[in-house]
Amino acid sequence: IIKLVTVESIVPIAVKPTIGVHISELEKNEKGVRKIEFAAAGESPAGIEFYSWDFAYDAEKGFKPEVFIDKEGKQIYSCKAGLYHIAVKVVDNDGLENIETIKLKINGKIERE
Repeated sequence: IIKLVTVESIVPIAVKPTIGVHISELEKNEKGVRKIEFAAAGESPAGIEFYSWDFAYDAEKGFKPEVFIDKEGKQIYSCKAGLYHIAVKVVDNDGLENIETIKLKINGKIERE
Protein backbone atom coordinates (compact mmCIF):
# COMPACT_ATOMS: atom_id res chain seq x y z
CA ILE A 1 0.00 0.00 0.00
CA ILE A 2 1.32 3.41 -0.96
CA LYS A 3 0.15 6.46 0.96
CA LEU A 4 1.05 10.00 -0.02
CA VAL A 5 1.83 12.33 2.87
CA THR A 6 3.06 15.89 3.07
CA VAL A 7 6.63 16.62 4.07
CA GLU A 8 5.34 18.59 7.10
CA SER A 9 3.79 15.42 8.54
CA ILE A 10 7.21 13.71 8.55
CA VAL A 11 9.60 16.58 9.19
CA PRO A 12 8.37 19.82 10.74
CA ILE A 13 9.09 22.83 8.55
CA ALA A 14 10.97 25.56 10.39
CA VAL A 15 9.24 28.92 10.47
CA LYS A 16 11.26 32.03 11.16
CA PRO A 17 10.02 34.19 14.05
CA THR A 18 7.89 37.30 13.62
CA ILE A 19 8.73 40.59 15.27
CA GLY A 20 7.08 43.92 16.01
CA VAL A 21 8.43 46.99 17.80
CA HIS A 22 6.52 49.50 19.95
CA ILE A 23 8.12 52.95 20.42
CA SER A 24 7.34 55.27 23.34
CA GLU A 25 8.74 58.67 24.27
CA LEU A 26 9.62 58.65 27.97
CA GLU A 27 10.84 62.23 28.34
CA LYS A 28 12.40 65.20 26.58
CA ASN A 29 14.70 67.83 28.00
CA GLU A 30 15.15 71.52 27.29
CA LYS A 31 17.88 70.78 24.71
CA GLY A 32 15.50 68.65 22.64
CA VAL A 33 17.05 65.32 23.61
CA ARG A 34 14.37 62.66 23.89
CA LYS A 35 14.55 59.46 25.85
CA ILE A 36 12.86 56.76 23.76
CA GLU A 37 11.86 53.26 24.83
CA PHE A 38 11.88 50.52 22.21
CA ALA A 39 9.96 47.35 23.08
CA ALA A 40 10.30 44.40 20.70
CA ALA A 41 7.84 41.51 20.73
CA GLY A 42 8.80 38.36 18.87
CA GLU A 43 6.76 35.22 18.33
CA SER A 44 7.93 31.76 17.34
CA PRO A 45 6.61 28.21 17.90
CA ALA A 46 10.11 27.39 19.22
CA GLY A 47 10.12 30.32 21.69
CA ILE A 48 12.28 33.45 21.63
CA GLU A 49 15.91 33.19 22.72
CA PHE A 50 17.04 36.85 22.51
CA TYR A 51 16.98 40.20 20.67
CA SER A 52 19.90 42.26 19.30
CA TRP A 53 19.83 46.01 18.56
CA ASP A 54 21.64 48.15 15.97
CA PHE A 55 20.97 51.86 16.61
CA ALA A 56 23.00 53.03 13.57
CA TYR A 57 21.71 50.51 11.02
CA ASP A 58 22.98 50.78 7.45
CA ALA A 59 21.55 48.24 5.00
CA GLU A 60 24.69 48.33 2.84
CA LYS A 61 27.00 47.61 5.79
CA GLY A 62 24.67 45.05 7.31
CA PHE A 63 23.43 44.45 10.83
CA LYS A 64 26.07 45.50 13.41
CA PRO A 65 24.50 45.34 16.87
CA GLU A 66 25.43 47.60 19.76
CA VAL A 67 23.40 45.37 22.09
CA PHE A 68 24.11 41.70 21.33
CA ILE A 69 21.93 39.71 23.73
CA ASP A 70 18.78 41.28 25.14
CA LYS A 71 16.54 38.67 26.76
CA GLU A 72 13.66 41.10 27.47
CA GLY A 73 13.44 42.97 24.16
CA LYS A 74 13.45 46.45 25.72
CA GLN A 75 15.97 49.23 25.24
CA ILE A 76 16.04 52.91 26.21
CA TYR A 77 17.98 55.21 23.89
CA SER A 78 18.55 58.98 24.03
CA CYS A 79 18.06 60.73 20.69
CA LYS A 80 18.97 64.24 19.59
CA ALA A 81 17.15 65.86 16.66
CA GLY A 82 17.78 63.95 13.47
CA LEU A 83 16.99 60.85 11.46
CA TYR A 84 17.73 57.43 12.94
CA HIS A 85 17.81 54.03 11.25
CA ILE A 86 17.39 51.29 13.84
CA ALA A 87 17.23 47.54 13.42
CA VAL A 88 16.28 44.86 15.89
CA LYS A 89 16.91 41.18 15.31
CA VAL A 90 14.98 38.40 17.03
CA VAL A 91 16.48 34.91 17.35
CA ASP A 92 14.35 31.94 18.36
CA ASN A 93 15.33 28.77 20.20
CA ASP A 94 15.88 26.95 16.88
CA GLY A 95 18.42 29.61 15.82
CA LEU A 96 16.13 31.16 13.19
CA GLU A 97 16.05 34.95 13.00
CA ASN A 98 14.18 37.92 11.61
CA ILE A 99 14.98 41.65 11.48
CA GLU A 100 12.67 44.65 11.81
CA THR A 101 14.00 48.02 10.64
CA ILE A 102 12.74 51.37 11.89
CA LYS A 103 13.21 54.86 10.45
CA LEU A 104 12.71 57.39 13.26
CA LYS A 105 12.78 61.17 12.82
CA ILE A 106 13.29 63.19 16.00
CA ASN A 107 12.15 66.78 15.96
CA GLY A 108 14.38 68.90 18.20
CA LYS A 109 11.82 71.64 18.82
CA ILE A 110 10.41 71.99 22.30
CA GLU A 111 6.88 73.27 22.37
CA ARG A 112 5.87 75.21 25.45
CA GLU A 113 2.33 75.28 26.72
